[in-house]
Amino acid sequence: MNSTQNIPKLVRLLKKGDEASFSQLFHLFGPKLYNTSRKMNLSHEDAEEVVQEVFLKIWKKREQLDYNLSFNAYLLSILKSLVYKRVKKQLREVAFQHYSSQKNDAVANGGEESMIAEDLRAFSGTLLETLPKGQKQIVELRYLHQLSADEIALQLNVSKRTVEHQIYKATKSLRERLQNCSVIPFDLIVIIGLFLT
Repeated sequence: MNSTQNIPKLVRLLKKGDEASFSQLFHLFGPKLYNTSRKMNLSHEDAEEVVQEVFLKIWKKREQLDYNLSFNAYLLSILKSLVYKRVKKQLREVAFQHYSSQKNDAVANGGEESMIAEDLRAFSGTLLETLPKGQKQIVELRYLHQLSADEIALQLNVSKRTVEHQIYKATKSLRERLQNCSVIPFDLIVIIGLFLT
C-alpha cells in the first residue's frame, strides 16, 4: 500500500491525537504546501511559516477532520486562506507606510496634514461606531482580528450566511460613508478601504 492510499488511515489516527500520524502527514504534504506557497510569491521564510500555520490549524482542529474527504484539498484551502490574509496584511502595511512617509514629508514642510496619520485610528473607530452593534462586532472580528466567516459564526453562535450578510451590509455602509467624506485625503480613504475589501 502506497503513502497515498494510507492517507485516510493517517487522518483517522490523527483525529484520535496520534502524533506519529501527524508527523507522517506533515512530511507527506509539507513540501507540496511549501512549493505552492512559493508559487504564490511568498518568500522562503514566509512560505515556511505558512506551512507551520497550516499544520498548527490541522492539529488544533484534528477532532473535526473527515477522513472520507480529500485531506489534500482541505490543506490547500487553509493554505490559500492564510496566504490571502498575509498578503492583505502586507498591502495594508505598505499603504500605511506610504501614507506615513507622505505625512512625515508634510510635517517637515510645515503642511496642514501633519495630524492626519494620528487621526487614522480615531477616524476608523468613529466609522465603526456608526454601525449597528451586531454589525460592528462582526466587522471588528473580521477585519481587526482577521477571523474567517466560519470562525465568527462559531464564536457568535450564528450561521455563516448571517455573518456574510452582515459583513456585506456593513462594508457597503462604510464605503458609502467614506465616499461622502470630502474632507478626508484620498490616500487615507485608500488605506481605510483596504480594510473593507
